[in-house]
Amino acid sequence: MRKILDKKGQMGGLENAPSMILIVGLVFLTMATVALIGDKYSNALDTDNTAGAYINESATPTDAGITLVANSLKNGACGTITAVYNTTGGFAITSANYTQTGCTLVNTTSEFPNAWLVNYPYTYSAETVASNATTDLTTEIANNTSIAGIVLTISLIGIVLGILVGIFFGVTNRASRV
Repeated sequence: MRKILDKKGQMGGLENAPSMILIVGLVFLTMATVALIGDKYSNALDTDNTAGAYINESATPTDAGITLVANSLKNGACGTITAVYNTTGGFAITSANYTQTGCTLVNTTSEFPNAWLVNYPYTYSAETVASNATTDLTTEIANNTSIAGIVLTISLIGIVLGILVGIFFGVTNRASRV
Protein backbone atom coordinates (compact mmCIF):
# COMPACT_ATOMS: atom_id res chain seq x y z
CA MET A 1 0.00 0.00 0.00
CA ARG A 2 2.88 2.35 0.75
CA LYS A 3 4.28 2.05 -2.79
CA ILE A 4 0.99 3.19 -4.33
CA LEU A 5 0.84 6.28 -2.09
CA ASP A 6 4.43 7.20 -2.86
CA LYS A 7 3.72 7.37 -6.61
CA LYS A 8 0.53 9.42 -6.36
CA GLY A 9 0.78 12.61 -8.45
CA GLN A 10 4.11 11.66 -10.01
CA MET A 11 4.66 11.20 -13.69
CA GLY A 12 6.79 8.22 -12.98
CA GLY A 13 9.96 9.26 -14.73
CA LEU A 14 10.46 8.77 -18.44
CA GLU A 15 7.99 5.97 -19.15
CA ASN A 16 5.06 8.31 -20.10
CA ALA A 17 7.11 10.80 -22.14
CA PRO A 18 7.22 8.80 -25.40
CA SER A 19 3.44 8.38 -25.48
CA MET A 20 2.89 12.11 -24.85
CA ILE A 21 5.33 13.03 -27.61
CA LEU A 22 3.66 10.53 -29.93
CA ILE A 23 0.18 11.99 -29.30
CA VAL A 24 1.32 15.59 -29.90
CA GLY A 25 3.21 14.50 -33.03
CA LEU A 26 0.20 12.62 -34.42
CA VAL A 27 -2.08 15.63 -33.92
CA PHE A 28 0.30 17.88 -35.86
CA LEU A 29 0.88 15.24 -38.55
CA THR A 30 -2.88 14.94 -39.03
CA MET A 31 -3.28 18.73 -39.32
CA ALA A 32 -0.47 18.94 -41.88
CA THR A 33 -1.90 16.06 -43.93
CA VAL A 34 -5.38 17.60 -44.03
CA ALA A 35 -3.91 20.97 -45.05
CA LEU A 36 -1.85 19.40 -47.84
CA ILE A 37 -4.76 17.38 -49.22
CA GLY A 38 -7.07 20.38 -49.06
CA ASP A 39 -4.57 22.60 -50.83
CA LYS A 40 -3.94 20.09 -53.62
CA TYR A 41 -7.53 19.04 -54.28
CA SER A 42 -9.68 22.14 -53.71
CA ASN A 43 -9.28 23.30 -57.32
CA ALA A 44 -9.92 19.78 -58.61
CA LEU A 45 -13.40 19.91 -57.09
CA ASP A 46 -14.39 22.96 -59.17
CA THR A 47 -16.59 22.75 -62.25
CA ASP A 48 -14.25 23.69 -65.10
CA ASN A 49 -15.05 25.65 -68.24
CA THR A 50 -18.25 27.25 -67.07
CA ALA A 51 -19.17 29.70 -69.82
CA GLY A 52 -20.67 33.15 -69.76
CA ALA A 53 -20.67 36.40 -71.69
CA TYR A 54 -20.19 40.01 -70.74
CA ILE A 55 -22.52 42.33 -72.58
CA ASN A 56 -21.72 46.05 -72.54
CA GLU A 57 -18.89 45.86 -70.00
CA SER A 58 -17.83 49.45 -69.46
CA ALA A 59 -14.13 49.99 -70.14
CA THR A 60 -11.86 52.90 -70.98
CA PRO A 61 -8.86 51.30 -72.62
CA THR A 62 -5.62 53.20 -72.98
CA ASP A 63 -2.55 52.62 -75.08
CA ALA A 64 -1.11 50.83 -72.01
CA GLY A 65 -4.16 48.54 -71.94
CA ILE A 66 -6.73 47.52 -69.36
CA THR A 67 -7.74 44.15 -67.98
CA LEU A 68 -11.27 42.96 -68.61
CA VAL A 69 -13.42 41.83 -65.66
CA ALA A 70 -13.49 38.13 -66.60
CA ASN A 71 -9.79 37.94 -65.74
CA SER A 72 -10.69 38.33 -62.05
CA LEU A 73 -12.81 35.15 -62.06
CA LYS A 74 -11.28 31.89 -60.82
CA ASN A 75 -9.24 30.57 -63.78
CA GLY A 76 -11.00 33.20 -65.89
CA ALA A 77 -10.24 33.32 -69.61
CA CYS A 78 -11.59 35.87 -72.08
CA GLY A 79 -12.81 34.81 -75.50
CA THR A 80 -12.43 36.96 -78.61
CA ILE A 81 -14.26 40.28 -78.35
CA THR A 82 -17.47 40.15 -80.38
CA ALA A 83 -18.37 43.86 -80.39
CA VAL A 84 -17.17 47.21 -79.06
CA TYR A 85 -19.31 50.36 -78.92
CA ASN A 86 -18.47 53.96 -78.10
CA THR A 87 -20.56 55.08 -75.12
CA THR A 88 -20.88 58.69 -76.28
CA GLY A 89 -22.31 57.99 -79.74
CA GLY A 90 -23.26 54.34 -79.46
CA PHE A 91 -21.57 53.48 -82.74
CA ALA A 92 -19.41 50.43 -83.28
CA ILE A 93 -15.64 50.61 -82.93
CA THR A 94 -13.90 48.32 -85.39
CA SER A 95 -11.22 45.81 -84.40
CA ALA A 96 -8.62 47.92 -86.25
CA ASN A 97 -8.84 50.40 -83.34
CA TYR A 98 -7.94 47.94 -80.56
CA THR A 99 -5.97 44.80 -79.83
CA GLN A 100 -6.83 41.99 -77.49
CA THR A 101 -4.35 39.69 -75.80
CA GLY A 102 -6.14 37.29 -73.47
CA CYS A 103 -8.10 39.56 -71.13
CA THR A 104 -6.09 42.70 -71.93
CA LEU A 105 -7.66 45.31 -74.20
CA VAL A 106 -5.44 48.00 -75.74
CA ASN A 107 -6.67 51.15 -77.51
CA THR A 108 -4.51 51.52 -80.63
CA THR A 109 -5.98 54.83 -81.71
CA SER A 110 -6.49 58.23 -80.12
CA GLU A 111 -9.74 58.60 -82.07
CA PHE A 112 -11.87 56.99 -79.32
CA PRO A 113 -10.63 58.20 -75.91
CA ASN A 114 -13.98 57.86 -74.10
CA ALA A 115 -15.45 54.82 -72.38
CA TRP A 116 -16.31 51.79 -74.47
CA LEU A 117 -18.90 49.06 -74.09
CA VAL A 118 -17.27 45.67 -74.70
CA ASN A 119 -19.00 42.37 -75.47
CA TYR A 120 -17.09 39.07 -75.19
CA PRO A 121 -17.53 35.47 -74.05
CA TYR A 122 -15.50 34.00 -71.20
CA THR A 123 -14.92 30.78 -69.29
CA TYR A 124 -14.06 30.20 -65.64
CA SER A 125 -14.00 27.54 -62.95
CA ALA A 126 -17.17 27.58 -60.90
CA GLU A 127 -16.65 26.73 -57.24
CA THR A 128 -18.67 23.85 -55.84
CA VAL A 129 -19.78 23.22 -52.27
CA ALA A 130 -17.00 20.65 -51.89
CA SER A 131 -14.29 23.00 -53.17
CA ASN A 132 -15.56 25.81 -50.92
CA ALA A 133 -15.49 23.53 -47.88
CA THR A 134 -11.98 22.34 -48.72
CA THR A 135 -10.75 25.90 -49.30
CA ASP A 136 -12.33 27.06 -46.03
CA LEU A 137 -10.72 24.20 -44.11
CA THR A 138 -7.31 24.94 -45.63
CA THR A 139 -7.69 28.63 -44.78
CA GLU A 140 -8.65 27.86 -41.19
CA ILE A 141 -5.67 25.57 -40.73
CA ALA A 142 -3.38 28.19 -42.26
CA ASN A 143 -4.82 30.89 -40.00
CA ASN A 144 -4.37 28.74 -36.92
CA THR A 145 -0.81 27.57 -37.45
CA SER A 146 0.46 30.20 -35.04
CA ILE A 147 -1.89 28.84 -32.37
CA ALA A 148 -0.73 25.31 -33.18
CA GLY A 149 2.88 26.44 -32.72
CA ILE A 150 2.03 27.87 -29.32
CA VAL A 151 0.23 24.66 -28.31
CA LEU A 152 3.19 22.58 -29.50
CA THR A 153 5.65 24.75 -27.57
CA ILE A 154 3.58 24.56 -24.38
CA SER A 155 3.17 20.78 -24.80
CA LEU A 156 6.89 20.25 -25.24
CA ILE A 157 7.68 22.48 -22.24
CA GLY A 158 5.14 20.49 -20.22
CA ILE A 159 6.72 17.22 -21.28
CA VAL A 160 10.22 18.42 -20.37
CA LEU A 161 9.06 19.82 -17.02
CA GLY A 162 7.12 16.63 -16.30
CA ILE A 163 10.19 14.53 -16.99
CA LEU A 164 12.40 16.76 -14.84
CA VAL A 165 9.90 16.81 -11.96
CA GLY A 166 9.46 13.03 -12.23
CA ILE A 167 13.21 12.48 -12.18
CA PHE A 168 13.74 14.95 -9.33
CA PHE A 169 11.02 13.54 -7.09
CA GLY A 170 11.92 9.99 -8.07
CA VAL A 171 15.53 10.60 -7.00
CA THR A 172 14.41 12.44 -3.83
CA ASN A 173 12.03 9.63 -2.81
CA ARG A 174 14.65 6.97 -3.45
CA ALA A 175 17.23 8.92 -1.44
CA SER A 176 14.85 9.36 1.52
CA ARG A 177 14.08 5.64 1.62
CA VAL A 178 17.74 4.68 1.95
